[in-house]
Amino acid sequence: MSTIVFVIGLLSIVLLLWADRINGRLHRDSGIVDAIMDVQIHTATGHLWLEESVSRDTYVKNEQVIADLDQAIKLVDATLSGGDAEHSKILEPLKDQELRARAQAIRSLLVEFNTIGMVRLQNHEMSGIGSVADNQFDKVFMEILGKARELEDIIEIKKAGDQKKARSLFIWVLIIWTSIVVVATAGLWNRERGRKSAEVGLLKAHEQLLSQAEELTCHREHLAELVEKRTSELKAANERIRAEMGERLQTCETLKETELQVYTLSSRLLTAQEVERRRIAMELHDELGQALSVTKLRIRMIEKWLREDQRAIRKECEELRGYMDCVIEDVRRLSLDLSPTVLEDLGLTSALRWLTGNLALNPDTNLIVNIEEIDLLFPENHWITIYRVVQEALTNIEKHAQAGNVAIDIRRCDDKITFSIDDDGKGFDSQCASMNGASERGFGLTTMNERVRLIGGGMELWSREGNGTRIIFSIPIEKGGA
Repeated sequence: MSTIVFVIGLLSIVLLLWADRINGRLHRDSGIVDAIMDVQIHTATGHLWLEESVSRDTYVKNEQVIADLDQAIKLVDATLSGGDAEHSKILEPLKDQELRARAQAIRSLLVEFNTIGMVRLQNHEMSGIGSVADNQFDKVFMEILGKARELEDIIEIKKAGDQKKARSLFIWVLIIWTSIVVVATAGLWNRERGRKSAEVGLLKAHEQLLSQAEELTCHREHLAELVEKRTSELKAANERIRAEMGERLQTCETLKETELQVYTLSSRLLTAQEVERRRIAMELHDELGQALSVTKLRIRMIEKWLREDQRAIRKECEELRGYMDCVIEDVRRLSLDLSPTVLEDLGLTSALRWLTGNLALNPDTNLIVNIEEIDLLFPENHWITIYRVVQEALTNIEKHAQAGNVAIDIRRCDDKITFSIDDDGKGFDSQCASMNGASERGFGLTTMNERVRLIGGGMELWSREGNGTRIIFSIPIEKGGA
């Protein structure tokens, strides 16, 4: 029986290894399909950037076009020879001769596509819309997309066949293990018969133990004395533990009261901070802003009174008025940062969209924003707190992250709203930051965490040097919210 179980188990291992090999092919084919899709995306993006550059409808850097076309060629090379793709790693070269020939054809078209694109970038006038180069460029582009789709369809068909084989192997492994269970059950039944015979022998031994139990009875009195002594010791220890528990409960109550006081103080401190910011914003807008506007008007009047031969002074007045416009705009921006009137005028959702729209990022930075309507889900006294947390996170990205991609996602998840802010900037060591005090890491993250905690939410931070930063905080929806 053991031999049968061994043989069946060995066969199942062989089938499992075969299934693993098929799964490996499926993983490789999936990576190739992803790479071919990325080739199509980069080719289409390069085509779009180049057309915009040639037509000069928008400002497009030539480096953007070259980068997309070069990336498409690199992805085809990774498909042919193996290597890193954008979303996965292709572990081995493409061995199927038919698929390899198709991939090489796509690479040749990409090289031709790249060559024509370089010519068009260097000579916009001779290769504009409708020119011979433009028609040839579009023809090669359509051939690349067509062949890429054909290659993708062929690989998908192969994947479907491999998946069918994997399912068949799984069924066979299941059948084999079912056979092992049946054989093992039969063996256990035989062992049960042997156990019953051994039980008879144990009954005989039990009778012998009963006779020995009488000898142990004489020792019970001595054991009773030892138990009584030990019981008295345990009672004394129990009294000490009760006393310590009372002290700890009292300490816990004191800590709760202290925590409540800290919570109340923090809430009052943040409220006072917002009131002070509003007051300063009003003074900036009403006093300093008006004073600057009056000064600008007086400069304009001085400029109006100048004679025609006083051109140097007139030029100085014009430059001074331009400088005054910049100062007035800075005062307006500071006033909005201190007290965002857009929050009161348009609501929380529109204010957050306005805030993200005014994020002063690098022109090459890709900003993705998804903000659902959340105005009716929170009381208005929570709006400014949520706005300040998002503002602080975006300010950190703007000043420190040096990110190429920034994603802001605000959506409802069951009974709470989740705010997710991701960037692929330089990041930092979050573990060291969590171990350092507020004086070492700054008050930004500490204040954000405290604001979220005051309105019943929780915040998580993930960051690593060179791998960007992710901040996620969730705030429960008030009862009765939409």
